[in-house]
Amino acid sequence: MLVCGVDLSGNDAIVSLLKFEQGVFHLPACRTTRVSCTNPDSREALVYFQKTFAKLVEDYKVDQVVIRARMKKGKFAGGANGFILEGVLQVIPDIKVSLLTATEQKAAIKQYGMPMSFAETGLKKFQEPAFMTALGYVVGQLA
Repeated sequence: MLVCGVDLSGNDAIVSLLKFEQGVFHLPACRTTRVSCTNPDSREALVYFQKTFAKLVEDYKVDQVVIRARMKKGKFAGGANGFILEGVLQVIPDIKVSLLTATEQKAAIKQYGMPMSFAETGLKKFQEPAFMTALGYVVGQLA
């Protein structure tokens, strides 16, 4: 199973690929660490963002896209642009997309255990939320 973890930050979808195969975790190389939308208020920019993300998923044969869910209210609520991008990703045809809350992620990782530290992954620090989202989804499926 190849999972693409996504963390929406500003106008960017930060991505991290995680593959779980025969009981082993792999981090496949990816041509990009983020897909950006130049202007979430523009229909053309949103269509381009959606097509670019869909092409990434198609090229790497991703089985599941998992977006890190953000709170809708309160101190740590997500911004409007992030929710627009989230909606655009959720409606891409023929791509399985799900949301994973921080609570679900932490519970799954706590139950399964952390198979590796983030430092061992070789990913950039800003990719950590996307990686943890993908990991939380994968280990949640194993439970």
